[in-house]
Amino acid sequence: MFGSQIERALQALPTSAAEIERAITRIPRLEEAGKWLANSIHSAVLAGGDLTRSAVDVLHGSSWLGHPLHPVLTDIPIGAWTLAEVFDAMAAGGGGRAAEHTADSLIAVGLIAAVPTAITGLADYSAIREDVMAYAAAHGLLNSAAMGLYVVSLLARSRGQRSLGAALSAAGLAAVAAAAWVGGDMVYRRRVGVDNTPEATGPEKWTAVLPLNQIAAYEARRVTIDETPVLIYNDGSSIYAIGSVCSHAGGPLEDGTFDGHCVECPWHQSVFDLRDGQVVHGPATQAQPNFQARIRNGQIEIRSAAPGKRQQAKIPTSISTRKQE
Repeated sequence: MFGSQIERALQALPTSAAEIERAITRIPRLEEAGKWLANSIHSAVLAGGDLTRSAVDVLHGSSWLGHPLHPVLTDIPIGAWTLAEVFDAMAAGGGGRAAEHTADSLIAVGLIAAVPTAITGLADYSAIREDVMAYAAAHGLLNSAAMGLYVVSLLARSRGQRSLGAALSAAGLAAVAAAAWVGGDMVYRRRVGVDNTPEATGPEKWTAVLPLNQIAAYEARRVTIDETPVLIYNDGSSIYAIGSVCSHAGGPLEDGTFDGHCVECPWHQSVFDLRDGQVVHGPATQAQPNFQARIRNGQIEIRSAAPGKRQQAKIPTSISTRKQE
């Protein structure tokens, strides 16, 4: 009877990406709850000021790692828990106390490593795109369930209930595997956590993009050159040019908030240096395409610049514009 119940449960599980997607979207209020949690964390980070943002930047991997930190840390608990299953199997096959102790130790190592992994995941989750909110919430819930199963597994093992402990850890690994599948789908199919800027194809030579008299002081404009969207910004004394599509989630930087030589994305508040496109604050981890600018014969001209090299065009004093009241 118990075997038939397990068989029916397995048959009811989704077996394709489309079925998994439908199953996630059918979970009541998952997306709504996910948005509330993400917005709450994100608002708290922004309210904490530069110190808090800098700390969270470390969790994102912004400006120092070059890509999100969270997927790096996931290897440790997944690897530890997978090896624990191997040693549980060895213990069941007569491996003795040594195999049991190794399995228990690996589960403990996985739980310890899961804490910073979960924290970095929450940091990324707080600024995730709304169209993938339900999947990110499902990913987090599956991992939380796995951690709970492993905690209970360790308790059972400590009380000598090794069969129960092994069954619970096997269920935990199944939950981790499901969470990993959802996470991989988010990255590889839904492009979460990857560089969302269009490939910068040029221009290699100086190219006129806009007459200087058509962009007022403190105005931002998007221009497209060789299919590359570029942000042009006039701060009243200089002209800056970087990629206009935010690398984090594709937000329009020309609609962002400008402060000195920085621009803040209107979608998730990533901050970039207009002088070289580098990340100032996350959640973005990838720099914007960088362009050199100059003013010639009343025209703003740009060309591709080396990554990280600060470029800007000083507006001649004779034609410098003032902020309009």
